[in-house]
Amino acid sequence: MKETSDTSSHSDVEFADLIARTRAQRLANGDAPDSISNPEWLSGKQPGRPLSTKRSGHRQDPLKRFPMVALTSVLSLAFLYVPMLFIVVFSFNKGQQALLWHGFSFEWYGKVFSDNNILSATVTSLEVAFIATACSSIIGVLFVLAVDHMSSAGSALATSLINVSLIIPEVVLGVSTMSLIRLMGLTPGFLPLVLAHTTFCIPFVVMPIRSRLTTLDRSCFEAAEDLGASTFQTVRRITLPLLTPAIISGALMAFVVSMDDFMISNFLTSAGTTTLPIYIFSLIRKGVNPSVNVVATLLLLLAIIVTIASTLLTRSQNRK
Repeated sequence: MKETSDTSSHSDVEFADLIARTRAQRLANGDAPDSISNPEWLSGKQPGRPLSTKRSGHRQDPLKRFPMVALTSVLSLAFLYVPMLFIVVFSFNKGQQALLWHGFSFEWYGKVFSDNNILSATVTSLEVAFIATACSSIIGVLFVLAVDHMSSAGSALATSLINVSLIIPEVVLGVSTMSLIRLMGLTPGFLPLVLAHTTFCIPFVVMPIRSRLTTLDRSCFEAAEDLGASTFQTVRRITLPLLTPAIISGALMAFVVSMDDFMISNFLTSAGTTTLPIYIFSLIRKGVNPSVNVVATLLLLLAIIVTIASTLLTRSQNRK
């Protein structure tokens, strides 16, 4: 009890001293004694309780003042995710209609995995995605390392130029890419697909790598230079190992983006190089059946796996 009383007394003294210092500072600034009141950050402090460095008081979120914020948020999330849930559920439908339930069955999964057209389109998408991911990852790493040694203005300009493709409509990118391919003397096919996918995947690789590099302690690189390491050795033994989680995270995002792309691929595909999204669209035009739900479910599963892997890698790099 005595120890508790001493602690409370010490807190009261500390609180009183804090009040006195605050009032003295206000008086020194020329404030009238009657107009002096406790500042907002001190209003939540209570005598007899230890002072904390955390902000006191409970500030109300301004968004909560708007009517139906919670309901709007719930409805927005439901509008986004409920259709995906229906797609997953109806992928196990036994009937011939995509949205008419006739019983639980894995029949359509078996048909999808035995459909040569779907398998061919999947292989094409995987080949394009793997090559585009590898190329965009290499270019993205080189770009980030080059930008890091530029001036602040040059770095900002280069980053803006590389990210501008994220806000340009995909229709514009598709038409311009097709025009460029024609000017190069190429025809729509596998190589133009790889070139186009590599180009629009670069920003997705650059973003996490750039973000990771800006958080690294520069003393690591300075120590390497002081010990006589060359630029190549510093990059190989220090920079790249530290950037590895971000590189993998960016590569995974680029892979998913390449697998899911429809608009740009639609301008560059030809017979024998049909990607999976293009083939799914052709199935929908002929008539929707549960096989479309199966393919969509598998793509959704791939996106979930990549998202979880990317999140785990981000957390691991944050711990370091």
